Amino acid sequence: MSVVEPKVQTWSHQLAAIEYLNSKPHVLLDCIMGCGKTYITIQNLRLVGTQGTKRTLILCPSAVLGVWRRETEKHAPGEFDTIILDGKENSNKKAEKAADAIRLQRANLRPLIIVVNYESFWRDAIWKVLNSVQWEKVVCDEIHRIKSHAVNAKASKHAWQIGRRAGSRTGLTGTFLPNDPGDGFAQYRFLDEGIFGKYWTRYRNRYAIMNQYIPQKVDKWIELEELHRKFNLIRHYISSDVLVLPDRQDIQIDVKLSPAGMKIYKEMRKESIVQIRKVIEDRPDEVRTAVASNGAVQFLRLLQLAQGFVNDDTKTIVTVDSEKRKVLMDLLIDCGEPVCVYGWFKEDLAIVSECCRILGLRYGEISGARKDLTPHATMPDNIDVMGIQAKSGSAGIDLTRSRIGIELNSGMLSPGDYDQMRARQHRPGQTKNVVWYRLVSVGTVETKLIDSRGKKRDLVDVLLNEMEEEVF
Repeated sequence: MSVVEPKVQTWSHQLAAIEYLNSKPHVLLDCIMGCGKTYITIQNLRLVGTQGTKRTLILCPSAVLGVWRRETEKHAPGEFDTIILDGKENSNKKAEKAADAIRLQRANLRPLIIVVNYESFWRDAIWKVLNSVQWEKVVCDEIHRIKSHAVNAKASKHAWQIGRRAGSRTGLTGTFLPNDPGDGFAQYRFLDEGIFGKYWTRYRNRYAIMNQYIPQKVDKWIELEELHRKFNLIRHYISSDVLVLPDRQDIQIDVKLSPAGMKIYKEMRKESIVQIRKVIEDRPDEVRTAVASNGAVQFLRLLQLAQGFVNDDTKTIVTVDSEKRKVLMDLLIDCGEPVCVYGWFKEDLAIVSECCRILGLRYGEISGARKDLTPHATMPDNIDVMGIQAKSGSAGIDLTRSRIGIELNSGMLSPGDYDQMRARQHRPGQTKNVVWYRLVSVGTVETKLIDSRGKKRDLVDVLLNEMEEEVF
């Protein structure tokens, strides 16, 4: 009987990517999570840095700042003056720090890298400093974060402006088109506006059929073969086939709301208003009212009710069902090892925190309010359960210390962001088989969100990965 040799991880795909990056001034590195986008970019910057005085600006999400600190220390120690403008500092302090680094670079002529987060680089004080410099290279890490083409999209607009004067521009992403082909416009406007131009209306008129009754709603995307060809003019794609990872087991747990919880859910769905009788110690039989003023708010209320809570008309959270948290509690009791739990609402994380308090587990959090990570953006050893707000846990961070993920509620994550969220644990560095539990409240809008996410992913996969070059 023949013996099948185990597949061994190689990194030859990185050599091809570095060569591609070195050969073009503007590149989209569309690289599945865990393929080493940061390492590839650093090797490109090492070549750039040897060709004279060079300044590189790297824009990235806050959670990824620690990644650049870790990777530059590891792969290019002492070769660059790397300045990380910490997300916790105010804009004035960041501006002062950046200005000092630029003055020093002009004196010592050493290659300089400044890394700053998307949320702050465009603010007045820091923008004045950054925009006064001629950057040889601008890198947008997780470039899909600037996919918005709206006039008031500050990060997208300012990245485009500061990139236009740079000799070279690179975009790094694992989820190039998180939702649909419309996401590509602003990213390519930053990278090379010669490909699609600088006006969204022209892009939209060329590639989309709009709904005649609902403004901004796309009925159908067209000219997909042309889009595919133009995207690939500067796109270098690395698929998941190059990675050798432990197995991942996906387990969906269907949760049924209690009869009382489902009654409230159905009432909100039908009437857009529901009265909730809440027993409070000093005010028995108090009635709370939850109202949905329009369709969008109604959808949000229904998604909350699927988790067992809702905002009443005083913006107070009211618990209406406990079935999901019971399942979560049982899973946490049985795990006995580090766990990551993902939620969409703040209240989701409050539920995780309360379960940890009851069970005596050490709780940490990654959200808009907290970042309980090590300086290198990894999960600390002194945390048993990490509660993660889905958006905050979808890019850049390394949670491979834990092999168990529990999806309490992924909300309205795009297909791309959803894949990235799951890849925080199932990526290079993970040495154990991963188990992913997805808790779904059956008979609710949660199931519709999951179906919708799958359909969007199908369109993007066909556009980017399934069209053969010979078609053209």
